Amino acid sequence: MNQDASPRLHVVTGNAVAPLADAERPALPENPVMADLMRRAEALDARAAAGTTPRAMGPAGLLGSLIGLTVLLTVLGRQPWQLPGRDGGGVSDVPQSLVSFLLISVLLCLCGARLVRPARLLPTVPAVRLWWALVLGSAAVSVAAALSLASFSTAAERPADLLVRCLVPVVPAVLAGLLASTAGRAVRVRLALGTGLVTVPLTGLGWALLSSAPVSTATFADVLAVTGIAGAAPLAVAVAFVAADRHTPGLLRFHRAPSEA
Repeated sequence: MNQDASPRLHVVTGNAVAPLADAERPALPENPVMADLMRRAEALDARAAAGTTPRAMGPAGLLGSLIGLTVLLTVLGRQPWQLPGRDGGGVSDVPQSLVSFLLISVLLCLCGARLVRPARLLPTVPAVRLWWALVLGSAAVSVAAALSLASFSTAAERPADLLVRCLVPVVPAVLAGLLASTAGRAVRVRLALGTGLVTVPLTGLGWALLSSAPVSTATFADVLAVTGIAGAAPLAVAVAFVAADRHTPGLLRFHRAPSEA
């Protein structure tokens, strides 16, 4: 305080440095020390903001997470669970313990899908919500398919709808790629792989439950092989499809509002 100070006291709180517009930035040609301090403060603030923002995992990390989840659920699914039966061509008598295990498996897959960070890849909130709707729908269909496979363990017949089951990982991956058709190739691949973090592990879980029956002679390697055929291979085809660059307009586009540009 001195005789030139304002008679009012000002309380300063917070530790963030707000960037100033060019019109508001004070001209300090005669004080290079202050200008240097301001530049350093802005750089430190930007570094702190970048350090607290979660990073989106790359395709290699997502693929590793997909493989890890698939192996984990396959190992758990081959345990001696009480399996459902079949009645009139449908699933019947689903044990409560198996329902709880399937719900936990779905939660694990959804936690894996969060690694995609769709809010950082898609431009609008509706697009992010639509991607999550695709993931949740894929989880519901994949759990139903896993229960259907498990019910064949006590039936004389064997599942013959392998081609239809191959579409479970394909459809959401392609739709996720179309959702980001105007984005870059890396974004489309990440979003498509994000749906695979749900569909492929749950596909492996279904085949693992089928192989866990006492009458089954399938080994762990057999389960992984059929999971690769019915889950991983169709997903790879879908990812290759969405990764291809096209010059035609996308089927689904979400533009920023003029105020967000």
